[in-house]
Amino acid sequence: MESIRIGKVIAARRKERGITQEELAKHLGVSKPAVSKWESGQSYPDIVLLPVLASFFDISVDDLIGYEPQMSLAEVRKFYRRLANAFAKEPFNQVYQEIEQSLKKYFSCWQLQVQMGLLLINHLNLAGSQDEITRITQVVLELFERVAKSCEDVNLAKQALQYQALCYLCLNEPIPAIDILEDMQEPLISAETLLIKAYQMKGDKDKAIEYLQGYVYVNLIKIIGACSDYFLLYADQPDRMDIYYHKFMELAAVFDVDRMHPASVIKVHLIAAQTYVSQGNKEKAMDALEKYLQAATLINKDGFFLKGNEYFDALEGYFASIDIENDAPRNSEVIWKDIKNLVTANPVFAPLETEERYLKIKKKLEFEF
Repeated sequence: MESIRIGKVIAARRKERGITQEELAKHLGVSKPAVSKWESGQSYPDIVLLPVLASFFDISVDDLIGYEPQMSLAEVRKFYRRLANAFAKEPFNQVYQEIEQSLKKYFSCWQLQVQMGLLLINHLNLAGSQDEITRITQVVLELFERVAKSCEDVNLAKQALQYQALCYLCLNEPIPAIDILEDMQEPLISAETLLIKAYQMKGDKDKAIEYLQGYVYVNLIKIIGACSDYFLLYADQPDRMDIYYHKFMELAAVFDVDRMHPASVIKVHLIAAQTYVSQGNKEKAMDALEKYLQAATLINKDGFFLKGNEYFDALEGYFASIDIENDAPRNSEVIWKDIKNLVTANPVFAPLETEERYLKIKKKLEFEF
């Protein structure tokens, strides 16, 4: 949607000057109702008045018009999905050029800027050389920096800061990432817990349950995801790493996370398998890969999207509020290619190439998905 903000600009500048609509109308030689209609967006000033207005407020005509190409959230989502699908079928550079054009055209559409940055981050592996990956990551980092500084939406600006930290990690620069993230430590009381209490006090039990289940669900998925970092940090302590793997998977089993959201556990099994290989434990590596295959089978059956179960049966409204459409940020074909290649074309698993169990897993991934 193309947005001309001249009415809002006139109203804001007039108030800054401390003058009334009637005083501005007198200066311009028009009626007070005319100025009122400009400011309410019911009409625009005559073109011959634009330089007079700009001069009066000491700004350029462009600033007066306040022209900012915008896209609605629905349009951003639709555009995002189309480009995500394009990455699976078209050359990376062709899709990248379209993203570049949209970023220039909708320079102040912050939601689009953030989504295009995420789209690029999630498809960096398609960019080709490491030099090109680094270049694009730097471009995206600068994009997120601009959003964080200029966007008036506090939540979106906060997201942009977090994505800056992600870009720094992609660039192997942990220090600036730490500087950003340590300044963003969350308060001990979350908004969700307060909302749960507030809806309880209001007497809206259904809404309280919805937020309670959503809060537990999201944090459960985060805890399961943290399991991968435990493997990496305790890789030099095989017994302890093994205990963490089983404990986290026991937690997942208690709430049936494997079936509720298999995408959250598939990475855990992959990192576990890689860690076991590095420890020289081939049997446990193949056990983990078989669980990886099981998770892939469930994803193939049920898809990538969030869903509840008998423990989480009041989440329909909560899922709608967190925008599930962008929960899987890449095209499914691209994701499936990664799911297969992370095992079948991963040099980490070269020591397993003589193992019959591994070859069976590899064959199923190559031919069944």
